[in-house]
Amino acid sequence: KLSLFYGGFLAGSNHGQAGYDLTFAIAYLRDFAMTYHCLGDSFETFVPWSMLHSLIDLTKNRIRREHEARCLPGKPLISCRVTQLYDEGACVYFYFCMYTEQVLNPSEIFSELEAAARDEIVKAGGSLSHHHGIGKLRCEFMDKVTPSSLRRVFCDVKKSFDPDNVFGARNGIFHES
Repeated sequence: KLSLFYGGFLAGSNHGQAGYDLTFAIAYLRDFAMTYHCLGDSFETFVPWSMLHSLIDLTKNRIRREHEARCLPGKPLISCRVTQLYDEGACVYFYFCMYTEQVLNPSEIFSELEAAARDEIVKAGGSLSHHHGIGKLRCEFMDKVTPSSLRRVFCDVKKSFDPDNVFGARNGIFHES
């Protein structure tokens, strides 16, 4: 009833399966797009329902502003979709693509724009990640989302189990260990 009220409709399982199948082709599509000077990636977050619309608008606008401020060619392609629903909020996937012909250091510029988007997501009340994890790419944001006292506790617990840092991948909260 709720989805019908807001214009939703049942599309069947075939579309979901096709989307899932596409995940296996994405690496090949990425390589094909790069031959035409396009870089793209996806990133996800969790956001409370009350902040959903503003987070989406703020994130898209931030990417556009950052793109324009660098005088990059064309316009960035930015889209998003809600992939998982919870009582408290939703998981939102953003998709971002930019044209890079004659752009110096395109991967570096792309990373800067993606970091700006992540910064905006955190400022707008979204999580650093929903299920992809923090890793090395987002570890710089740990100071913004985790109190230093909690980071110290986690690092001390890890050190007690792994004093020689055998499992020291330097991901997430352990990026400095």
